[in-house]
Amino acid sequence: MKNSRIGVLGGSFSPVHNGHIFLAKYVREHCDLDKVLMVPTGTHPFTHKQGKEIPSGEHRLKMLELALEEETAVEASDIEIRSPEISYTYNTLCRLREKYGRECRIFFIIGTDELMELDKWYEIEKMMKEFSFIVGIRPGYEIGLVKDKLRFYEEMWGADMMIINLPAPDVSSTDVRKAISGCRELTGMVPGVVCRYIKENKLYSEI
Repeated sequence: MKNSRIGVLGGSFSPVHNGHIFLAKYVREHCDLDKVLMVPTGTHPFTHKQGKEIPSGEHRLKMLELALEEETAVEASDIEIRSPEISYTYNTLCRLREKYGRECRIFFIIGTDELMELDKWYEIEKMMKEFSFIVGIRPGYEIGLVKDKLRFYEEMWGADMMIINLPAPDVSSTDVRKAISGCRELTGMVPGVVCRYIKENKLYSEI
């Protein structure tokens, strides 16, 4: 994939829902990307923060693969799930660069909350210098704060960051988990194949 533009969207995807898939497709189209890789977290420094357990990587990866079966430009990546190491984002992006070639331009897709905390991330100086970023802004977020932070990263590390305005989300993973625990219908929240997988494997039933 020489000279291709690849977006990387990470997250626990616990579970993947229609909002995640819409976001990946929306960013790919509006940022002129050839492909978006959705990367479920593996052994992540914050996977079990606040004592919250999530289903195994195998379950989360399988749900993502099922959800993307009919997509051609959005793919599930097992690069973190298959790694025994702690999945620091910088290391993940470096491995993807090795896989797709240095001619490939990789864009890490983040939200405004992540943007504000990036300076605390592992190897962030290298990450800023070696990779590009797409920052998704949801309605209601103070754009002045975002621009100030972008300016700081650009002046400090020469960061290459692109802003994209995103529609308001209509579903979250928390919404899905609450619906499951309350035995409510998931239609419209997750793809049908994912709904069936959750029920067959009794995921999130004891939240």
